[in-house]
Amino acid sequence: MSRKPSFFKKSVFSAGILILTSILLISGCCNQEHKGEPGPVKRIGLMITPRGLNDKGFNDYAYDGLKQAEKNLNIEGIVIEPSTMQDHEASLRFFAGQKFDAIIVVGVGFNDAIRKVSAEYPELLFFVIDSDIDEGNIRGIYFREDEGAYLCGYLATRMSKTGKIGFIGGVKIPVIERFATGYRNGALAAASSTDIIEQYVAEDFSGFNNPEHASDMALDMYRTGCDVIFPAAGASGLGVISAAVKSRGHVIGVDMNQDSLAPGLVLTSMLKRVDLVVENICKSICEGQTPESIKRSYGLADGVIGLTDFQLSFKVVGEELISELNSVRKAIIDGTVKTGVTGR
Repeated sequence: MSRKPSFFKKSVFSAGILILTSILLISGCCNQEHKGEPGPVKRIGLMITPRGLNDKGFNDYAYDGLKQAEKNLNIEGIVIEPSTMQDHEASLRFFAGQKFDAIIVVGVGFNDAIRKVSAEYPELLFFVIDSDIDEGNIRGIYFREDEGAYLCGYLATRMSKTGKIGFIGGVKIPVIERFATGYRNGALAAASSTDIIEQYVAEDFSGFNNPEHASDMALDMYRTGCDVIFPAAGASGLGVISAAVKSRGHVIGVDMNQDSLAPGLVLTSMLKRVDLVVENICKSICEGQTPESIKRSYGLADGVIGLTDFQLSFKVVGEELISELNSVRKAIIDGTVKTGVTGR
């Protein structure tokens, strides 16, 4: 008796190099404007980073965006999670062979693999979140992280009692450097004498999945006088929040709303709404838009980058500083304040 291959099951499991989740759409229509029968189901894959699910950040947001797209659009979404970064090319190649309409990949760490695999599947569209790549059938989607990080740096300096704050990045790549640059510029705008300690978890992409080491780094920073730390390090950032709890220091969350992980100690979280971007990509595919017409850059003005509402830290931060941050935010959007290294 024949059986369907196990990789079409609706659960997450490990099978050699792969952990797959299959999510099936029950209702919806790609183009909500047209009444009657929906068009053909679009099969869209989402490839996240190793150990990505339950990172309470970037990968979880991407996953949420796919689930939301399934509720609103006529798509079948399937998630793949490589076991390690060494597995990702084989994982992506397997994924590409499953007859998708498009594959969305989370993270610039997959760029080399995508270049190889996309050449083998020239008719398949690849979208890479957190990348500005634009080659053949590959389109990168990137964020103006420096805009939100500027607000975080400004907040960190104004909250610091020692004049010394920290930044912990996962690995030194362009996307994380945009975080670091914005954070630094915002901090110095609030007080030019601010001492900013900048460190990175690793020299490779393992830096995004090592909360234990990130916690040790943060504990050292707190011990040496940093009283606010901002991590841009994926799941490693959870280790920084853990260190903040142990040290009773302040921390700023990233990607998702992490304020509740340490109420009052997490001053705010810099939101990076990957869920909205994933949903927008799915909608564009369903509507038959060309890859060139799909929006590729997102910032404060788009409502994709921003800070949380200070609901759990209002008494700590105070109304005056929150109002001040809102003014800075408006100045960034209207171009009065430049946040990045390129002068934007």
